[in-house]
Amino acid sequence: MNLNPRRWPAAFFLALAIVAIAHPTPGSATEAAWARLAQGGYTILLGYSRTPGGGEPLRPDLGDCDKRKSLTDRGIQESRRIGMRFAARAVSINEVYSGEFCRALETAELAFGSSNIETKAYLNSIVGGADPDFIPPELITAVEEFYGAGNQLMVTHPDLIKAISGTVPRQGEAVIIAPGANPGDKPRVVNRLLLD
Repeated sequence: MNLNPRRWPAAFFLALAIVAIAHPTPGSATEAAWARLAQGGYTILLGYSRTPGGGEPLRPDLGDCDKRKSLTDRGIQESRRIGMRFAARAVSINEVYSGEFCRALETAELAFGSSNIETKAYLNSIVGGADPDFIPPELITAVEEFYGAGNQLMVTHPDLIKAISGTVPRQGEAVIIAPGANPGDKPRVVNRLLLD
């Protein structure tokens, strides 16, 4: 077998170029996502930042975050970095919504400021019950009815993001969605954004 590059056919180099174009690096994919968000009109789904231990039980004091630690120190830092990334890119965020669980609410508040957050029950992790593919109709409607020069951002549970996107997002990864093909359809994923 001759490995002398001078003897490799031109088709080999053409194939390498096609593979390089077809498989963009994560950095170029993230740049494309930022460019898309600059156009506005999208919904950004973000999972809550790192939390200590297991899940958070549904209790009457669901939104009373002073009584429980919802994020780890690393999760707090991650949330702040996410906010800085959006600020540095000057991406317009018209609305920020969060699930009612403290881990989601604290992530949103640390990233985007506590006065700008509105909680929505349809962003809670328990809305689907036993059905892992359940997407709340209210979420679908919120995505379909959003128009504007900016974007809306929703901090929610990774399971809900998985129901829409088909995969659990990595820590610090946002999923950009738009309305489905027909009214009431599952939102479609248009890009992913690495933030941390």
